[in-house]
Amino acid sequence: MSTLRRVFGFALAAAITGAVLAPAYGQGRAPAGKPLVEVSIGDQIGSEVDYANVWVAEHEGYFADEGIKLVRKTYSNGPEGLLHFANGEVDTLMAGLAPIMQAAARGQEFKILMSVAKNNAPLVGRKEIVGWKQLDGKTVGSPGLGTVQDAILNYVEATQGIKFKRLFAKVSDFAVMVDKGELDAFISWEPAAATAIAKNSKLHYVAQNPPIQNAESLIFIAHPNMVKNKPQIVAGLVKATLRGMQFIKKNPAEKVAEIVAKKMNDPSAKPIALNAMGSVIVTEPRLDMPSTQIILKTIADAGKIPASFGSDVPGWLAKYLDYSYLDKAEKELNLKK
Repeated sequence: MSTLRRVFGFALAAAITGAVLAPAYGQGRAPAGKPLVEVSIGDQIGSEVDYANVWVAEHEGYFADEGIKLVRKTYSNGPEGLLHFANGEVDTLMAGLAPIMQAAARGQEFKILMSVAKNNAPLVGRKEIVGWKQLDGKTVGSPGLGTVQDAILNYVEATQGIKFKRLFAKVSDFAVMVDKGELDAFISWEPAAATAIAKNSKLHYVAQNPPIQNAESLIFIAHPNMVKNKPQIVAGLVKATLRGMQFIKKNPAEKVAEIVAKKMNDPSAKPIALNAMGSVIVTEPRLDMPSTQIILKTIADAGKIPASFGSDVPGWLAKYLDYSYLDKAEKELNLKK
């Protein structure tokens, strides 16, 4: 077994262990001594930086302040997480805009509470590849059909007039696939991308951010049963996450990276987390509508959602988007302008 494969095997094992054990490393201090309410929350493997606001809020005890204990459920990508969400196996889910709205087009019900990350589509490749144009004719790894990262690849092909072959695999496998010559580059999320670069000197960021300004990436959704039966808990989830965003705004990036590295179950990964933070915007709670319209129009043009949905994005989103909890949280935290 190659050294690189062993390294990634250990990293993947650590990530899976952390996901299965899902330790609550924030201090539990429920109001008036009441027991914390467990809320299951879905995310993707190797994505701790993408959801830094949530993990910071957990670490700082903000969810416990709202009487909430998060129970983390980790999946290989957003579309897989959505299957478990649709089955009612998780109360809430953090996943990509593209797969979530594709699920909506198939009849999935949910409420969009807020945005948790923008950009989040770093392109990593061999060091001789230095731009998107050089992907023409190459083989590019994608984390899966329906992911927002794959939608970015669709956008690149359409706008830059290039074509490349795609191979679909887990983000944790991409670096080994490049090492074996199976891939020239891959699009990923964080800190999976930064981890690959740290472990393989042949790799670098070809483009740390996508060619769409403030590209809407990850959104926080709640199951209809959760919204109906536990509205106060939903409000607490949003308020705690918003407090996490404020913490990130007010504190040095090194401190945030230290917290994220702990969530990665590897305190020594602080430099990796710090590098990965350059790939994401995790302090803006409202959806970026210009990029949202571009991304949804892109997947409509690719036939993944009906063309009518892509032509009326604001009208379609209005059925799912509920900012009432965010409005309330901003008012309570004196963040309303």
